[in-house]
Amino acid sequence: MGFSVGLIHPFLTEAQNKNRLKFRESLALGYLSAALHHARIKYRSINAELQFLDPNEVADLLAIDDDVGLVGLSCKSQRTYRAAKDIARLLKRSRPDMHITIGGVLATAADIKLLEDCPDIDSVVRGEGENAIVELATRVRDQIPLDDMLGVTFRRDGGIVRNDPRARIGNLDDLNFPLRDDLRYVMKTTGAAEASAYIVASRGCYAACTFCSIHQIYGNRAVVRRTPGNVVSEIEKIINDYGIQRFSFVDDIFLIPSRKGVRWVEEFCDLIWDKRLDINFYAEMRADTLNQNLLSKMKRSGMHRIFIGFEAGVDSVLQRWDKGTTVADNNNAIEELKKSSFEPFQINMGYIMFDPEMTLAELKQQFAWVKGTGYAKVQHLQNKMNIYWGTPHYDRMVAQGRVSIAPFGERWEYEFDDPGVRFVEKCVRLHHRRFEDDESRELLDAKERFRVFVRGHEDIDSSKSPRWLTDLVSQAHRRLEWLEREIYFTVFETAFRHLDSGGDHSAVQRENFFRKLWTALLPAIQRLREEAICLNKLIAGIPDMIIGTATADKLNPGPNQVLFNSTRQIAALRLSTPDGGDLIYTASIGFRGEDRYDHSCKIDRIIDGSRRGWSDIDRSSLRQWTSAVIEARLVQ
Repeated sequence: MGFSVGLIHPFLTEAQNKNRLKFRESLALGYLSAALHHARIKYRSINAELQFLDPNEVADLLAIDDDVGLVGLSCKSQRTYRAAKDIARLLKRSRPDMHITIGGVLATAADIKLLEDCPDIDSVVRGEGENAIVELATRVRDQIPLDDMLGVTFRRDGGIVRNDPRARIGNLDDLNFPLRDDLRYVMKTTGAAEASAYIVASRGCYAACTFCSIHQIYGNRAVVRRTPGNVVSEIEKIINDYGIQRFSFVDDIFLIPSRKGVRWVEEFCDLIWDKRLDINFYAEMRADTLNQNLLSKMKRSGMHRIFIGFEAGVDSVLQRWDKGTTVADNNNAIEELKKSSFEPFQINMGYIMFDPEMTLAELKQQFAWVKGTGYAKVQHLQNKMNIYWGTPHYDRMVAQGRVSIAPFGERWEYEFDDPGVRFVEKCVRLHHRRFEDDESRELLDAKERFRVFVRGHEDIDSSKSPRWLTDLVSQAHRRLEWLEREIYFTVFETAFRHLDSGGDHSAVQRENFFRKLWTALLPAIQRLREEAICLNKLIAGIPDMIIGTATADKLNPGPNQVLFNSTRQIAALRLSTPDGGDLIYTASIGFRGEDRYDHSCKIDRIIDGSRRGWSDIDRSSLRQWTSAVIEARLVQ
């Protein structure tokens, strides 16, 4: 009988809706697979998140393979521990002889607690895993005890042994490029249009944010970087092997604010430019690292989207989180971004709306700041701080005498100190959950179809459809996203007005308030659903659309026709609907604005042969409807 290793990236099934809109390549599995392959150790890699496999399905795949003697569970997030635990239980039931190990941030931070919690896991690999997985596989295969293996915590004689830590990998260029089994799977199942590659150029972060858990896996705040040439060589290999032009850097911080850090980015960009690599890439950085020279150089080299970790718009909150930045830093970064050639929709950000110690005054400032940036998404408005095991914020909560009632590995379910913050957050959470349960399917379908459409049309040499048609569809999508966000804005603003007018914070009042608020917002929610259905149908119908040009000031396309006036840069598309009331989407091509969802998209209905405007839902109508909620309470 042979020997092989099973590598698993577990899937948290509750996050299925969220994950529908993301590509879920696992670089951890890629690097571990490459290390085993280089050591001539057979392996099987299963990215359950990518393939939507639950623990039973994963266990069934591995349990029938008698050669699998070691299973490595790679948990990138704390919440996936529950799925990993289920997989371990199922595997041990059928294969008690199998050695099961686990790695990741939670496993490194809470190794002993994890082994106490899950008797089916035999060992924990702490820290980086490439060298450790090869050594562990060799020891399990050859039945060599783990007594002197660095960086492992394991069971022995009914107890738990924690060996000394393994040193960090000092030269990342020495690592083999990660294997791309996930890329092959995506290209096989959905095609190249869906595929993009994750790249890591560095490991670690110098900052000390209280909510971040990354330091636990590395043991310090040192940043270890690959050389620019090594990174570019990997990019070239992926282009040659897969024909992929889209890359996402998943570094904890791409640009370090030091001369060495700036020089690294400049050398990387110069290499991309000198080699004439036509790529799009995404990277994450802090607010205090931006300047026009670097933004221009990164954009010229192919940076297509940028992520800034603002996190908060209130100085007292940034200080509480030891963020190391100020609101002034955030505002300066926004000004730099606005002066750059990045469009608003190309700019993403990290933002945590709620934390347990936040006051109502801070929350109002937090909301006002993010709304004023023009970069806000619905996700930012929902985010509350996750308290990860062993982080400085976790220790802070424990020192305050707070106790988490959640099981080990789950999110800390805390209460907010300020009753006003508690009221607003619960209203937002109630709205989000009810919307997800009752109304979100069509919206998710439209967003997913749009994502696939854009992926298939944003390639540098794409000729699948005219650029102006892609722009028209993008503006229709921005219109949809704008309305969804406006509804969330309205939930916040109405809750604030309720509190400002003397409304109480009780749970009974909150339920009564939310019920009335949901009823008031139903027209907007229904419109959002209708527009999502229409956008989905519009994108699906594009291959069969008749594309033409016109010179008239007002474009009147026929059924399933799209027209473009190149002089006025206006496009119009007519969408046939089942009820016979066709829709005409019209937009000024190239329109951007300053907000990520600004658009010029207008929708008209064709009813009985005549063109009528589809009355738009705007901020004034939303405020008018929800004002009745406040007035009704005052009357009571």
